[in-house]
Amino acid sequence: MSPISVSKRKSNRNQMQKTYKSLTCLVLVTCILLLVRCKSTPNAKQTKPPEIQIQFLSREYEETKLFPSGLFETKDLLFLLAELSKKEDPSMRFISTNRTEEIMEVNGVRNTWNEGWVVYVNGEKMDGVQMKRGVKVRPTDQIQIKYEAVERVFGRPIN
Repeated sequence: MSPISVSKRKSNRNQMQKTYKSLTCLVLVTCILLLVRCKSTPNAKQTKPPEIQIQFLSREYEETKLFPSGLFETKDLLFLLAELSKKEDPSMRFISTNRTEEIMEVNGVRNTWNEGWVVYVNGEKMDGVQMKRGVKVRPTDQIQIKYEAVERVFGRPIN
């Protein structure tokens, strides 16, 4: 072998080694950048904090209100409704006696002799006496307040 061909081989080998090192560095830097980016972006599977939902339903009005809550935390439904009333979101009026609570109006839709606001928790109708005693709700409960047909005697709904 001639000294020139040995020299060319060494030169080619050195070039290949440099190229290999450059590619290795490039791949390593790319991997590091990808890892940093994956760690810095918020995880799409993050769960939002639990919320208690109260759904208002009538012919003219349908809206859902949300209250932040702990997963196993319970809150008094009447307290939540009073908070909504205080914020006027939605605008609500209650009638309160020593024994009972009743929603009289939501966003201008008032109780009549034939129709009124009825509270349901998990499909079970809640009367004013139960509300006054305290109905505890949590994020897993389905709460609906519906404007529907009611029977009344002397202004009070009959169950």
